[in-house]
Amino acid sequence: MRYVLIAVMFLLSLILPGTVFHFLSWSGIKPDLVMLLTIYIAMHHRLSSSILWGVGAGLVVDLYLGRYVGMYTLTLAVVAFLSWWLAKHWYRENFVLTTVNVFLVTTVGQILIGLLSLGAGLQWSLGDIIRLATGIALYNAVMVPITYPLIHQSFVRGWLRYRPKYER
Repeated sequence: MRYVLIAVMFLLSLILPGTVFHFLSWSGIKPDLVMLLTIYIAMHHRLSSSILWGVGAGLVVDLYLGRYVGMYTLTLAVVAFLSWWLAKHWYRENFVLTTVNVFLVTTVGQILIGLLSLGAGLQWSLGDIIRLATGIALYNAVMVPITYPLIHQSFVRGWLRYRPKYER
């Protein structure tokens, strides 16, 4: 059930930004739900599985978007590592610290996407990259009080909790 629920959340994080959040965008800025899910998963898993999730989710997003294969793969791997590292040094039950964590990690991830886009030949200005990264990071941070309590409780006590084979 755990893997089915993670797969459903991943599919929803791919679909919702183009449908529901299209109508809830601020100046064309929508949340990056795949990055938010990657941050949540990395906060509750070991380093190896976090980075593996980041690489796998990034590859699927790259293939879903159809351009610049490797951009989200690298970005979500960095995001997974950074959020895992911050979760090890910060108290993950504190929603204020989790919100700051999401804001910082999303900002770094979106700036990395912007810089990789510049390397791919897109003509963005540095101001556009900073504005977009800050907007998406703010939107993701606003999503934390809505999404994190349910996901955190599920990782700690619910269906998303990892149970070794001998417990199942």
